[in-house]
Amino acid sequence: MQHRGYYIILEGGEGCGKSFQAKSLAEFLNQKGVPAFNMREPGSTPESEKIRAILLGTGNNIHPLTELFLFEAARTEFFSKELIRRIESGISVVSDRSGYSSEAYQGYGGGVDLDFIRQLNTQATFGVNPDLAFFIDIPAEKGLSKEVKSDRFAAKGLEYHKRVNAGYRDIAKRLKDIAQVIPYRENQAEEMQEEIRRITQQKLRLSL
Repeated sequence: MQHRGYYIILEGGEGCGKSFQAKSLAEFLNQKGVPAFNMREPGSTPESEKIRAILLGTGNNIHPLTELFLFEAARTEFFSKELIRRIESGISVVSDRSGYSSEAYQGYGGGVDLDFIRQLNTQATFGVNPDLAFFIDIPAEKGLSKEVKSDRFAAKGLEYHKRVNAGYRDIAKRLKDIAQVIPYRENQAEEMQEEIRRITQQKLRLSL
């Protein structure tokens, strides 16, 4: 019987380096014989990438509730067309962001009701939950100072991002069965990746 692929997510505030970590983890899994794709939210399908451009465009002034609906639309496309079919075929997905981003950004940051966000996430993901969730914890001041390529979210200001990062800490506590908090360490991305790889092997009981 074919084993279902793993769904692993990398989360965190602006400038935490999660994109590098997600890409590196997918490469590691492939090197060790565990087929894996590095994908991202929003994005990973043509329709979702178009929505991503709207959401991140600095010239767009969008209400937090509108942000949420756009993210959920992109998420629905991603799960229905890419993620579910991959993990059901035995291929793992390492995702740069997930529905927990909507909780942190639109919920804690933007003030949208958290229960409502969770209900929409459940619908958009068709009830598929991560097997493992890494939350990279970075001080908001540090993260924003590292954002060389600013988008609309990076421009929302320090207080907004303090709420976002505090939200991630709350979410990680709630998800204690699958969540792993990785403290951000300046100029130690490789060391952080080693920690992420060790935890992945241990938690998913991978014989790599």
